[in-house]
Amino acid sequence: MKMNCIINPARTLNRFGNAWLVKRADGKHELLGGNAGDFTEAKEWVSLFAHEIVFSRPVKRQQQRGFSIGALLG
Repeated sequence: MKMNCIINPARTLNRFGNAWLVKRADGKHELLGGNAGDFTEAKEWVSLFAHEIVFSRPVKRQQQRGFSIGALLG
């Protein structure tokens, strides 16, 4: 028997190029996929039409590896 399990269902609000702006079940907004241009387009759309939305982007593994607390402290 095959079971499909949805851990964190999301509702799609809008699409910007290859990026999807979604609202999670917990009420948080997130921009999934896309590139820097799609991110900019999403920020502009939110500022014009949905200014109450504050969204984040998932951190890529490459960015996590390059993170250094020493770089932040100077």
